[in-house]
Amino acid sequence: MRNQILTFPSQLSAGAKVARDIKIDKRYDKVVICGMGGSIMPGMMLLTYKEHKNKGPGVPVIINNNYDLPSDVNADDLVICISWSGTTEETISAFKTAVNRGIKPIVITKGAELGQLAKDNNTQLIVLPDQPIPPRLSVGYMVGALFAVLGLEKELDIELNADSHENTGKELADKIGSATPLIYTSYSWRKLGALWKANFNETAKTPAYCNYIPAMAHDELAAYIRKSLPFHPIIFKDDKDLPRYVRDLDATIAILDKQEYNYSIVNLSVGDNPLETVLNNYILGLWTSFYLAQKIGVNPEDIELIEEYKKLKSSI
Repeated sequence: MRNQILTFPSQLSAGAKVARDIKIDKRYDKVVICGMGGSIMPGMMLLTYKEHKNKGPGVPVIINNNYDLPSDVNADDLVICISWSGTTEETISAFKTAVNRGIKPIVITKGAELGQLAKDNNTQLIVLPDQPIPPRLSVGYMVGALFAVLGLEKELDIELNADSHENTGKELADKIGSATPLIYTSYSWRKLGALWKANFNETAKTPAYCNYIPAMAHDELAAYIRKSLPFHPIIFKDDKDLPRYVRDLDATIAILDKQEYNYSIVNLSVGDNPLETVLNNYILGLWTSFYLAQKIGVNPEDIELIEEYKKLKSSI
């Protein structure tokens, strides 16, 4: 897995390359990104990018990780179905729902059933490089393809430094140890917190949870009245964030200090392109979960219970 993380930055251009021939020939009311697990992560990154710079599609972006589509999605909307494997049941179901509503979804996948459905229904298909790696480690390919489809390929000209984040990730994993990670962000970076949570779950095989300011200060913060709970808070700080978010996170940190909790702060270095911030800190999350898996003593690539779940539900 270490080599896969180190080569992650090269995925962006490779993903964009296979999507350049896809054309969107009409205006649309909103963009609906369908996917599950690692395959929905590109949509979460697009949403964060759009919210931070008010760039990207000039219409709402909807994240849909469900079997069906929201009831108000129709042929005036752009539906994009992403599945790295091409076998994701929920995304296949969402594709079929879209077709039944007269929508021609764009499909991003390596192939398999979803790819064949795109061909059978004459919808635009982007075939990703057939690399034998899990979705969470192939996010760069899917981000490159998604941004290229939406006419945002120039936004992929960013600097990603996988190797420079490795030691920081290892140090953070050492601090977490056997504790449960609790990730706290401002509202504007909430999706980045969710990305880290997913990697802790899949790679380090540890429960992890994420929340954001201001919501967590109205309920979850009350739990810290109990000292020495087996949690390790991770605070994402962006000094260029809205002043009230900076203030609220500082107040949260003060509470953690008062209650004598060990915690970690991830300082987000925010430039002009929020996608660069998201991807560099996603890579940091990959390193942290990778080294936490080593510290715990679990296989970072194995997802045995998820595969067992898929088999069980298909037999019920």
